[in-house]
Amino acid sequence: MAAAYILAQNRRNLRRQRIFRDRNNPLDYMPDADIIDRFRLPRHLILRLCAELNANLAHATSRSHALPTSLQIMVALRFYASGNFQTVTGDLHGISKASVSRSRITNFPNVIGAIDGTHVPIKAPKNDEHLFVNRKNFHSINVMAVCDSSTKFTNIVVRWPGSSHDAFVWTNSSLSDLFENGGIRRGWLLGDSAYPLKKYLMTPVLNPSNPRELAYNDAHAKTRNPIERSFGVLKMRFRCIDHSGGTLLFHPARACKIVTACVVLHNLCTDHNVPVPQAQNPGAYLNPPDNYVYQGPNNDGAEIRQRLILSRF
Repeated sequence: MAAAYILAQNRRNLRRQRIFRDRNNPLDYMPDADIIDRFRLPRHLILRLCAELNANLAHATSRSHALPTSLQIMVALRFYASGNFQTVTGDLHGISKASVSRSRITNFPNVIGAIDGTHVPIKAPKNDEHLFVNRKNFHSINVMAVCDSSTKFTNIVVRWPGSSHDAFVWTNSSLSDLFENGGIRRGWLLGDSAYPLKKYLMTPVLNPSNPRELAYNDAHAKTRNPIERSFGVLKMRFRCIDHSGGTLLFHPARACKIVTACVVLHNLCTDHNVPVPQAQNPGAYLNPPDNYVYQGPNNDGAEIRQRLILSRF
């Protein structure tokens, strides 16, 4: 009799636990459109992440307070999407704030990517605080990225403080070394005037003086445009790395990891044609021009650019 009572009690407890889990996991009750709107990824991609990351995120404990892998992933996705811990705890019921806190491109020949930098705002760090103040006078990480015509990022550097110039970030990147050492022999990157003019990195003509140079600049701007759109879409999807979502309240090393995670998720969304969230003011997410002009000694691509202008434009 006692054994039967205990068995029945255990079944009731399991049923309560299962109902609690379902009610608190948006994957079990939220419509597909709402999942994309709030978490930026569709249900099947979130489940794929759960399967791939379960070994790293599953707690080796039987404690009732351990968050399941799916909820850990959705907490992160919701924070990336909103940039707001209050929004995270409001959407995922039953989770306390303490738990949360723990190719060729058209119009231009032989282009293999467009390059630019963008600043991700962070809180003032305790160490080397002055190095993170950028020229617009806020603390940031200077993120360098290369994208293709589909707005997918093909290379990213997330490590340098906001005071670092784009040219410095580029010169100290492994991608620059690859080009310099002949690892990539064909094709051009397109960058703005903040970058050095190289045999493999084409920049605009600063003061165009004839129709050919004007045509070159026009084609350059149109073909380089995907990097501006890529940053805009990235920050629309994941507002935690945009001013509209506030400031990343983490030390720089962790902020860099968050930026990298958002870029990986952005590429996943691009590969699977996940709709871009609608913004009330889309222009606010465009990467603003820096207007900085590289003045260093590494401009060794002038002859190549001139030949390109004369032969193509």
